[in-house]
Formats: sequence, C-alpha cells, structure tokens
Amino acid sequence: MSNNMSVLDVEKVEILPQNTPGNNSYSFKQGFPVCQFMIPNQPKFLVGSSVRLNGVLRLNMPASTEAVPKLVDNNNNKGTDASNSSNACLSSRIGVASVIDQITLSSMSNQTLETIRSYGRYLGSVQCITHSQDDFDTNLQNQSLTASRKMNGGFVVNNDVFFSIPLRTGMLSSGELISLSTNGIRGMMVELKFAPDSQVLSGFKLNDGSVKNDSGSGSGCFYQMRDLSLSYNLLVPDSDTQQKLSIPSTGSINYNSVSHLYSVINSGDQTQNYNLGTSKTLSVFHNFLPTSHLNNYSEDGFSTPRLQNSTNGVFDNDATIKRVSFLKGGVLSPIENEIDVEVASENSRPRSEVLTNYINSIKPYSQFNHSLVSLNTNNSLSTDVSQVDGSDLISVNGQNFQQADNDEVFGVGISQDPYRNGVDFKNTNYGVRIVSDLNGTSPNSVFTYVLAKNTLMYSPQGISVMS
Repeated sequence: MSNNMSVLDVEKVEILPQNTPGNNSYSFKQGFPVCQFMIPNQPKFLVGSSVRLNGVLRLNMPASTEAVPKLVDNNNNKGTDASNSSNACLSSRIGVASVIDQITLSSMSNQTLETIRSYGRYLGSVQCITHSQDDFDTNLQNQSLTASRKMNGGFVVNNDVFFSIPLRTGMLSSGELISLSTNGIRGMMVELKFAPDSQVLSGFKLNDGSVKNDSGSGSGCFYQMRDLSLSYNLLVPDSDTQQKLSIPSTGSINYNSVSHLYSVINSGDQTQNYNLGTSKTLSVFHNFLPTSHLNNYSEDGFSTPRLQNSTNGVFDNDATIKRVSFLKGGVLSPIENEIDVEVASENSRPRSEVLTNYINSIKPYSQFNHSLVSLNTNNSLSTDVSQVDGSDLISVNGQNFQQADNDEVFGVGISQDPYRNGVDFKNTNYGVRIVSDLNGTSPNSVFTYVLAKNTLMYSPQGISVMS
C-alpha cells in the first residue's frame, strides 16, 4: 500500500457461502462439513482483522428423529425428563471456533496462500496466551461463547445462540492490508472444514465437581450451524491507485502464515525432528494432549495439559518435565543450553523459563499483558484473596468460583528471531528434545505450529508463493 494513497471509503461487506446446503445447516454428522466463501477480485484492500464468520449454533441430542432435533439440556436446566435429556458443551476456552478443523485461504486461481489444520488446538494456545479471564467471560463470550469456567459455558448452549468469530490465521492477523486486485492475490477463497462432533463436544461438569454428566449422556450429541455468512471491511483507494491496481504488473507481497505438523511422543527422552520447509521462520510452538482424548466425548479435545502418564489406560497423572532443548540441524539454537526445570516440576512450581519462551513464541514477552496463565491455572494455587464474612474463600469443595478453571495453559515453544526477519529452515531440520518421566506406554499427541513469512509474487502470467 503506497504511503501516498488516500482512502475514499470503507465498505462493510457481508457475503453468503458458495455451497449452502438445502436445509441451510452445516453439520459434520449430517454430511455437510465444508463451507466455502468467495471474495472477488477488485481494486480494493481487505482489512484482514475485520474478517468474521457469523451464524447460529445449535447443539442437539443424539438419535433425534424429529425434523428439528431436540436441544441438549445441560444440568437439566430446562427440567427435561432425565431419561430424554443429554449433556454436552463446547470447549469453554475455544468456544464456537472449536467446530473449525481446518482453514484454507487461496487465490481465485487456486494458489494456496495459507492452510491451518487442527485450528481449534492452535487457538487453545494462542487464545489463552493473549486473553485474560475477564476477556473470556465478557467480550470473547459475547462473540464466540467462551467462558473461564466450563459450567458457565455449558448453560450458554442450552438454546440456539448467535456468534461472530474472527478467523485468526497468520495472513489475516498480520496487520497488513491485503490487495484483492490483479496486482495482489486476485481475489480470495476461504474454505472451512468442520471437525467431528466427538472432538468438538465433551461432557458437562458442575463447578463444585459433584456432578459430572459426560460419556453416557453426551455421546452422539451433534452440532449444527445455520445462516452462515462472512463479513469484512474493504478500503476503497483513490482513483489513481485503483487504476494502478487494475493494470497487470510485476511485484511482491509479504505476509505471515501458520502451518501445522502432528506427531506423537511416548518416551522419557525423545527428540522430535521436523522439516519445516520455511525460509523465514519466526517461531515454533507445541501443545500436547493424551492421544486417547482426541475425538472422545468424555474429554475436552482442546485442553492444553502437560505430558501425562496413564494407569491401565487412564491418563491420570502428570509426567514430570525435566529438560527442554531446541535445535537447528542438531545444534542447540537459538538458546545455546538446555532449559532445566526439573526442580520446579517436582515441586509443582512455575516452570518459568519454559513458560516464558512458550509465551514469547506466540506474543513478544515484552508485550505480555492479557493472559489466562496464572498460578491457579498452571499450578492449582489460588490467586484470589476475596473473603466471605472475613473468614473464608468463596468456594465449594475447594473450587473457587471467582477464578478460572484450574486447567493448565501449557506448551513448549521458541521465538526463532527477536528481530522478526525469520530464520532459514528450508534445508535444515528443526528439533525439540524433551526429557520427562513419560513411561513409554502413554502416547501423547504433539501439535506443532509454525509461524513464518511468505512472499507472494505476482506478474501478468500469474501468481506464486515462496515460503
């Protein structure tokens, strides 16, 4: 965007999907798991941060034969006959965005610009690092149905609910204007693939932990989304700029992208090596989940716990993390030593150096202000000093109602370049070594996300992307 360009107008646009089902309802269970939007080629600039997916969400009971399936009834809140009710809710920390399994942005000529797989687990890290408990219970709840406590999120979905969620991809979140013109990406296709119901939905639990309605009553519940639309803002430049944008020429555009890799860790001393294929790598981070918790109605598939060991197939205790190392081509880099957190782990204290590097891989640590990370979430240590009658915390069975659920916001990550120019991993492997107490019979899934700079080259012959 030229510094001499003037903006004549800001257009607020809302478009409908290209592939609307006959019943106007997208559902993985009912065979409509893909939604596509087309933003046409035009001499204007897209404001990436303004892009929103809008619609209505409905959670339904299983095996419903009615034309309009019955809604779930979390905690029998509507007084439904217990034998005819079901309990299921969204991940409280991801909200509606958990239904999106993959986002693909591409040009109108089918040139892929960015693809994020396991998008919900990406948000499981990013959203919790960049938003506080107050955010989860106010502005985020209003737009995407999140909550800092799962009980609160469960009650929200007992009825049809409207939502309006941003698409937090690297390209749309970079802060750069996106040219939709011939001298740009030449229009954009947005394709959303939706996740299985068993991954999106999980059991509902009361705040005091006394009642837990999960696998038996929640299995088979499914979601539907209807009246979907995509809204965004366009900047209309002056006539001279519009003319320049419309006449084919040669140039380039730099933008950020996020990519995903999946692996499994099962050893107490394991080095994971990845071929990132990116020449300007900004950061890499990983989050973890017991493999059996994926696509499981009994578990939150978007939680971000520490590595866990299983007993008789049940993951019920943390595997102490002792040391973490980051490597480039087998050499320690960019931190030239192992990060030793064994003492902190054994004493259930913050693993400070691991945590600060993880935060820094998502948001510069010097700008770290809003977050769900606390002694409460990560170490189950109360940080609330409010009292009732001057004597006791507001709690039932040890659960403090004024704090977020004490579920970990954990991960491992590293910022590759503090100057944000990027490090070349095009022909060199990236590695992370984790030394822990994993017992060898407890597979944990590792979700790896890579933030890198891409360059889009355009010319009269077409466009291409260089990673």
